[in-house]
Amino acid sequence: MRGSWPLLGHAGALLRDPLGFLERAYPLGDVVAIRLGPKPALLVNDPERVIQILVADASSYDKGFQFDQLRTLIGDGIGTSGGAKHRRQRRLMHPAFDHRHVEGYVAAMNRSVTRTIEQWRDGTRIDAAHEMRILAMDATVRAMFEGSNADADDAPGADSAALREIMASLPVLLGGIGRRALLPLDFLNRVPTSGNRRFDQACAALHAMVDRMVAEHRARQNGTPTAVSAPGETPSLLSTVLAAVDEEDGSGMTDAQAHDEIMTVLLAGTETTAGTLAWTLHVLSGEPGLQREVQQEIDAVLGGRKPAAADLRSLPLTRRVVSEVLRCYPPGWILGRRPIEDVRLGETPIAAGTQVLLNFYGLQHDPAVYPNPGRFDPERWRSPDPGPLRGHYLPFGLGSRGCIGEAFAWSLMLTTIAAVASQYSFTAQPGAVVRPVARTTLHPDSVPLLLTAR
Repeated sequence: MRGSWPLLGHAGALLRDPLGFLERAYPLGDVVAIRLGPKPALLVNDPERVIQILVADASSYDKGFQFDQLRTLIGDGIGTSGGAKHRRQRRLMHPAFDHRHVEGYVAAMNRSVTRTIEQWRDGTRIDAAHEMRILAMDATVRAMFEGSNADADDAPGADSAALREIMASLPVLLGGIGRRALLPLDFLNRVPTSGNRRFDQACAALHAMVDRMVAEHRARQNGTPTAVSAPGETPSLLSTVLAAVDEEDGSGMTDAQAHDEIMTVLLAGTETTAGTLAWTLHVLSGEPGLQREVQQEIDAVLGGRKPAAADLRSLPLTRRVVSEVLRCYPPGWILGRRPIEDVRLGETPIAAGTQVLLNFYGLQHDPAVYPNPGRFDPERWRSPDPGPLRGHYLPFGLGSRGCIGEAFAWSLMLTTIAAVASQYSFTAQPGAVVRPVARTTLHPDSVPLLLTAR
């Protein structure tokens, strides 16, 4: 493929204009040869081959150098581990993310949304990208430490200063990880630039905060990892994780493993959800008619009260809007895999260790599946044909390594949109330009909005 730079290969184009690069590469063939730095790589544009990699041949691949970079920075949690370790960690994490527990977390989500909205007023100007990051982080920490316990005011989730410290570190960390994942030149990371120093400081601060979270939780539990809650209450996410026992060997989660899983949830879960929420508010701000329809649906279901878990199943238009946002702006815009043995991908032989990139963004903008793919159209999801979409709609991945937090993310997104849209209308600030940032996730740089109380 054209556009390779000396030393950087195609990583330069991926860093400079990542979405444009993927769009240009998509029509070039099912599998396109590129270079990332000095290393050869393959870009996969075909849905059947993507399914083959993620499902049929999943055990023949690990997660690639993107996740090598992540592993050195956030630990070996469910998002970065592979093989038997990944399967074990997924078994231990699964109870905390099943539908019963997620429905219980809606109470914590409501408290987080309320904390955010209470700071707004009629005529307030906000950056929705920043506000949604704070909200998603707060909701995740509350779910992690409070569960549905409304009296847990002394939990870290109520610590605004701690949350803001995390949020100061998170954008620096995510931006640096995205660059390091796409441009695997380790010597660049060791140069003592101001950017590298900020990145190292942010990484150290976040690790220290997570250590504090685990230590405080252990202290409250008196060193016994038991998920105990009052009748009718949902235990905290971390309590559930620490109480989990592996059915195969009877072991549980160590503090070090819990640390890595918290880092994974904080980095992967909150940023993807926050980005989708910010994109949703951006889209609705530019389509006042659609915004009114969403508000009318929410008003009819909620009648001014906070949403319960059951209410979220009664918001079909709102869900279609979010589904279309996830298609247009997939958080996981590209995904890496690497074969651990020689494999064949269709007719293409791939040597062990070759970096393979899956073009999720191109697949979700394929005009053969999504007519006029640049147009935002929630009605695509009124009665979609699931057949063609299996390989063309991948916002939460696919197969055994698909996102374990999908139900959590949906609950938080719908809870937030329901609460915000029921209290405010929002319009784009004049002259504002919203730019996509494609690094670790695809998120907007900023979303300036003007709020009007309803």
